[in-house]
Amino acid sequence: MNEKIYRDDDVDLGVLQGKTLAVLGFGIQGRAQAANARDSGCTVIVGVRPASQSASRRDAEKEGFPVLDYGEATAAADVILVELADPAQPSAYRDHIAPNLRSGQTLVFCHGFNVLYGAITPPRDINTVLFVPNAPGAFVREKYLQGEGIYGCVSVDHDATGDALEIALAVSKAVGSTRAGVVNLTFQQETEGDNFEEQILYGGVIHLMRLCFQTMVDNGYPPSFAYAKSIRSLRSVIDVMDEHGIEDYLTGRSSRTCEFAVRTRGPRVINDEAVRQIFDETQRGIFARDWMQEWSLGMPQVHRLRRTAAESEMERTGREWRTEFGV
Repeated sequence: MNEKIYRDDDVDLGVLQGKTLAVLGFGIQGRAQAANARDSGCTVIVGVRPASQSASRRDAEKEGFPVLDYGEATAAADVILVELADPAQPSAYRDHIAPNLRSGQTLVFCHGFNVLYGAITPPRDINTVLFVPNAPGAFVREKYLQGEGIYGCVSVDHDATGDALEIALAVSKAVGSTRAGVVNLTFQQETEGDNFEEQILYGGVIHLMRLCFQTMVDNGYPPSFAYAKSIRSLRSVIDVMDEHGIEDYLTGRSSRTCEFAVRTRGPRVINDEAVRQIFDETQRGIFARDWMQEWSLGMPQVHRLRRTAAESEMERTGREWRTEFGV
């Protein structure tokens, strides 16, 4: 690989010395990144919604963080980590963050979506950067406590102070990602890559599991057996492939029947044209447009799809399966 990989020895955590980090949002990522940065020696405060609207305020207080409203935390900080869900960011930025910004601060986004698509446009005297660890928050925290880290990426959309990249990298080191390695991407690459991954890998794999289950049940297989084959079997090999590589798994860690099945039948269940079409739609902003419209309408499609999925035979079987056979 020709790309530059930043590791602990490449990054100066001292860039953050004397600076206050405000983590806005104490949810999936905010909680983990706030805890890791504090454990790395950074001064960390947490910004949440007003007490009447925030379920996480008490959690942050219990964990010993100074807790302020979004606007107060923004005003008090030098580096602001925006760890809010994408749809919640524009209104929080407009109402609470933007009025409290001052020249020379650094906004660190957890996803480039709103900056890339113009829902948020920070002023030109503010650093606008990105830091994303490539894992859910609980895993980011777990790995940090084990003395390890999660691969991540940083990006600089605008450098107002001349050291925006150094600040973004220092944040990534504070959270633990440079222990594993951090690469430098553009906001477009991070945003579209993440959106594409969620559509193709998460969306595709989940629907393959559901189709596998339903096809077996429709053909007379016991639901418990179909469920185990559709989910548990995949779970058991993903970590092996991640640790050793796909080819090592196929040639040395699976049966020859499995290898033959993967190599000859696997390509038939993937629609290459559809995958490339979704990539094209993602690059042209069609996915972003559809998602922003869905959110603005109150997520009617998502809520309907949730109800349908929750009532499916596979979900009912899964609940029973976990009770009978454990997780």
